[in-house]
Amino acid sequence: MTLADAYPYISVLGALACAALGAFVLSRNWKSAANRTFAFGMAAISLMELGAFLGYGNLVLAGDLLLPVSWLLFSLQNVRKGSLRSSGMERVWIVATCSFSVLFFFLLSLDLPLPGPVDRHRVEIWCSVFMVLSLTLLLSHFEAVLRDAGHAERWKIKFLLLGAGAILVVRIFVHSHHLLFPSETRDFSAITSSAVLLGCALITFSLVRHQVLDVNVFVSRYFVYRSFTVFAIGLYLLAVGVTAGAIRFYGGTFGYYWVALFVLVSALTLLVVLLSTTVRKKAKMFINRNFYRNRYDYHKEWLTLTERLSSKIGDRELIPPIAELFRETLWTEKTVVWLCDEAGEEFKAVSQDGQREEAPARWDRDFVRYLQAKDYPLSVDELGNLPESASWGGETVGRFRSAGVAVLAPLNAGGRIVGVMGLAEPRSGHPMDREDFELINTVARQAASSFLNAGLSRNLVLAKEMETFHAFSAFVMHDMKNFVSMLSLVLHNARGNFGDPEFRADAMQSISQTVEKMKRMMDRLAVLSRSLEVERTSTDLNEVARVALSEMDGALRSKVVREFGDIPPVAIDPVQMRKVVTNLLLNAEEAAGAKGEIRLSTAEADGCVVLTVSDDGCGMPPEFIEQHLFKPFSTTKSGGFGIGLYQVKGIVEAHGGKIEVDSDVGRGSSFRVLLPTEKV
Repeated sequence: MTLADAYPYISVLGALACAALGAFVLSRNWKSAANRTFAFGMAAISLMELGAFLGYGNLVLAGDLLLPVSWLLFSLQNVRKGSLRSSGMERVWIVATCSFSVLFFFLLSLDLPLPGPVDRHRVEIWCSVFMVLSLTLLLSHFEAVLRDAGHAERWKIKFLLLGAGAILVVRIFVHSHHLLFPSETRDFSAITSSAVLLGCALITFSLVRHQVLDVNVFVSRYFVYRSFTVFAIGLYLLAVGVTAGAIRFYGGTFGYYWVALFVLVSALTLLVVLLSTTVRKKAKMFINRNFYRNRYDYHKEWLTLTERLSSKIGDRELIPPIAELFRETLWTEKTVVWLCDEAGEEFKAVSQDGQREEAPARWDRDFVRYLQAKDYPLSVDELGNLPESASWGGETVGRFRSAGVAVLAPLNAGGRIVGVMGLAEPRSGHPMDREDFELINTVARQAASSFLNAGLSRNLVLAKEMETFHAFSAFVMHDMKNFVSMLSLVLHNARGNFGDPEFRADAMQSISQTVEKMKRMMDRLAVLSRSLEVERTSTDLNEVARVALSEMDGALRSKVVREFGDIPPVAIDPVQMRKVVTNLLLNAEEAAGAKGEIRLSTAEADGCVVLTVSDDGCGMPPEFIEQHLFKPFSTTKSGGFGIGLYQVKGIVEAHGGKIEVDSDVGRGSSFRVLLPTEKV
């Protein structure tokens, strides 16, 4: 297939592109006169291109003669108001253009008899004269529209008029050539089609970039970045091909070795360029600056930052994600955060890796108040030129310059300043402008909230720790007071009765009981400090329950009903599981009392062995079960630590099981321990 064979397909592409653009713009706002006349103009070009592809001359003629009319109507629209200008001269222009277009179409498309001296050739000449004059006047009107428009409007419609003007210029060239060389027949369809495609590209850029004619099109930045990469690869491969072709053209030859080496070096060079951080950053910033009205996708950046900060709970953990976001968007290599204490007097600098810190330093109060009131990023150079800076002294500005910071952003949240964020100059070489400051401000607000929440979480943890410590101390001090009182009483009575053998026996028994109680207290408290280790063996849970009951013989006042079912062995630590049974029985006995009944049973259900301890005691309200039952130091018993059930839950979960509770106030409670029947 030769290049000449591809020319008709260029006409098809041009026709489709024009039809698509016209239909799309019309669909956005079909009531707008500007949109309708634009679609009319694109339809005329599409008709001309379709005729060129089909070889149907009347279609080409119709589309060609519609160009002056359609684009004149479009250019007469007031771009700022969208209304048709109504001066008498312009109405005459429109009527004359329409009349001549209709006249020439009928004379050239229909085989009508012409007067003697007038033949078809003369009509074609006069048609070309009409086209050159009308299109030239139309281009001059395009120029007038651009000249009269304001700066913002001119920037919006410039590429649209350039695209349409490029097509009209080519048609002027074609008709001028026909006037200069009337006897020469040359096909300009390929040139016209190429100009149409180029014009469509400029018009599309204007519609997408500047949202002209009520067109609001969003092209994904991710798609543009990937398209830019593909474009760069294609351009590079084209350059390589042109270089190889030039070498062959000038007589050079390639051996197999040199061809392979050339391909390898070219591929490596391309990879080095594409993998270069500098190249990718510059390409991304070029796209953001030149292809989008807003340089940054604030919604995307905010979501990215929120996701990165969501799992961070400490000040040092928050800074690296913030620095990474600025590195990706602004290309700043340094981010410093000065965190403020709760009093708002001392600031501590933390590096972007979140590790290195400086000693806290006091900042000028007037400067801190200014930053809090400003609540917007500002450059360090601007900071030094402010009238208020006279009271701060050069030390304040020098501190930031010595840290390599060019922009400051206050971190305000919760009605106070929680810190100040500083950024270095971007490596792109472009000074930061309003859009950069808007992005910094957006990130600063989110960062300030995160730092404030981190501080509040830290204070909450400290408060919880102190609350736990106070509860722990109260329990320990209560029992220690009883132990000390007992020992003090024994010591006091020993001074006068130590020689009495009966007294010494009673004293030794009292001391022994007190020591035993102290040991039990320490064992129970040790549960909170050491990790639980279980040594599983294949064990009969019924036997574990029997041993636990026998060890408590005489200690339980309540009636115990045993209902041991036929269950398989389970992989458990028998020593730890006896503690579970013992604690549950003691808990049930304290709830039921001496006249109550405790039911201890085992069974197999749903692949688990179930141990159930029930009582008919006072029961528990749902709120207590949900919020306090298995938490340490939560108890309703006088003299208890609230550790027993906490220990039970830990042992059961260490075995891969779970514990369930059913309780009704006034009717009793039931604890069910479910253990999987897996083997050791």
